[in-house]
Amino acid sequence: MLIDVIADGLGFTEGPVWLPDNRIALTSISHGCVYIVDPDEGPLERIDTGGGPNGLACDTDGTLYVAQNGGVWGASGPAEPGVQVITGTQVDYLVEGLGAPNDLTFGPDGRLWITDTRSEFDIGTPGAGLPGHVYATDVASGETQLVIEDGPVFINGLGFDRDGSRLLVTATLSSQLLSYDYRRSAEPEILHTFDAGWPDGMAVSSEGHYWVALTAADRIDVIDTWGRLVVEIPLAGGSLPTNVCIGGRRHDELFVTAAHAESLLRIRFDGDAPPL
Repeated sequence: MLIDVIADGLGFTEGPVWLPDNRIALTSISHGCVYIVDPDEGPLERIDTGGGPNGLACDTDGTLYVAQNGGVWGASGPAEPGVQVITGTQVDYLVEGLGAPNDLTFGPDGRLWITDTRSEFDIGTPGAGLPGHVYATDVASGETQLVIEDGPVFINGLGFDRDGSRLLVTATLSSQLLSYDYRRSAEPEILHTFDAGWPDGMAVSSEGHYWVALTAADRIDVIDTWGRLVVEIPLAGGSLPTNVCIGGRRHDELFVTAAHAESLLRIRFDGDAPPL
């Protein structure tokens, strides 16, 4: 396994996504912007969003969607919380009126799914914070549906299983990966509980494995569809990995936002992890 830094000095990094042009977009909550990084050492680009850009999602045409948390969690300043859309370098709002959106991804129904922590709170206080929400938005019309209204406090990353029947979310404070049969019930199953975890963002591989960033543990855990730990990928102490994405020209590389290191990492494997 080879881990290298492909960009640093980026502030509190989050939300990496692989772009159709073989570059990577990521957010900087503390800098209030989206950075575009060329892994082949091309120029670094910056698109200012203000506030606290958190998670990112990319449409097939390269349009970027930003979970704008509104100015919490060490953000650059206040902003309207919601979902921003970036076309070229133009930043507009697709959804407004949310609390503190955290992460987002496109679902099997073509809608944009959003986790909302709803507000900032003291993570050291047991029971602090509001129940998390999950929304789904039609990006063509902006029509937004509240799908889950009683999710875990500090709801965070999200993804779907390989056949699209279950929604997976990370519950940071309880160190759990939760699985929802979102079309039939709002009651989740605990798929996995992490050791020394605080799970944040996640990615789902084509094999159906869940690659989860663990901020408190400075590692990436790979969980299979039955909730079993497949492998642990340790990172340098103090990295604070917040999110991951799968990319590379052959989609065989893992990119990790390391927030305390203010950097973007690339991990390449030599048969010591499940295929990406």
